[in-house]
Amino acid sequence: MKASYVSSYSVNLALRSSTARLQARLPDLQQEMVTGLHADSGMSLGSQTATLAKVKNDITNIERLYDTNNRVMTRMSMAQSGLKQLNTIAQEVVNAIGLTLGDDSQKGAVATSAQNAVMELTSVLNRQADGIYLFAGDNADTQPVIEYEGTALQAAFDTAFQTYFGFPKTDAATAGITAAQVNDFITTVAEPLFLGAGWTTNVSSASDNLQKARVEDGQTVDVSVSANEDAFQQIAIGSILASEFYQTEIGGEGLFAVGEYASETVATAISGLTKIQGQLGLREERVSRANDSLSVQKDLFETYVVDLDGVDAYQAAIEVNTLITQIEVSYSVTSRIQNLSLIQFLR
Repeated sequence: MKASYVSSYSVNLALRSSTARLQARLPDLQQEMVTGLHADSGMSLGSQTATLAKVKNDITNIERLYDTNNRVMTRMSMAQSGLKQLNTIAQEVVNAIGLTLGDDSQKGAVATSAQNAVMELTSVLNRQADGIYLFAGDNADTQPVIEYEGTALQAAFDTAFQTYFGFPKTDAATAGITAAQVNDFITTVAEPLFLGAGWTTNVSSASDNLQKARVEDGQTVDVSVSANEDAFQQIAIGSILASEFYQTEIGGEGLFAVGEYASETVATAISGLTKIQGQLGLREERVSRANDSLSVQKDLFETYVVDLDGVDAYQAAIEVNTLITQIEVSYSVTSRIQNLSLIQFLR
């Protein structure tokens, strides 16, 4: 029988190699213990890896849609808040005019209320969220409406006023303006300036087409509002006429005609605002239902991922503890072997 010799050095090398393999395995086991999923899905699943990748991609797409929908819902909620604000402002204008009809001494209060309405209307229609104009339709990167006070738009009104009546609005001659003149001025001058084609030419840069968003596969929803809605135009012309005429010397039947037109027009706008709010509310509900559906789909896909790629976290924890024990033993044995020497043996 032939004797063989094994040096402590070769044993030490073998133990080091074994320890290195154990250490290399440890991070994967620790990851599996924490995540409950295979550390290397490709190696574990083989041909099913493609299926897993597709499902994970579907989950990513769902999360992206869900996040987009949440941002859309935030914008729609802000638009709803703006519409509610306009409803309140419009009602204040109607109330102010109604309380002062026939009382020329209260013209200043109406003018102030109407001026505030014009400014608030402009502010609301130019409202932004995430850099997107909420009332611009699908022209979402352009400010929808221009300011009125002190701008070229007011200058255009002043010019039209003086051209029609033959004197500026600051002239005392405005006291003699009749109801017939007021009604004709509104029909032939003011409405063409502020309504319809005049609105889109002189006031608004918004698009009639609404911005759309894909809230779910195969489903898109209008997620914006257009500043070109009739209700906004009606608030604008009613408030501007009240603001302008109630600051002049006009009185009697002429002032009554202005107040009557302004209050009736703004009151009609209130009904229009309510309709817009209802339509927007229905779209909000569609987005919310889409998010509910996406959430259910995501849960199902995540359950499938766990079924396909999952590991027993409890078993992984046991393997981690066992592996750590083996590594500690390996270190201990390696240390002892390193301390072996002929000198120590002879001592």
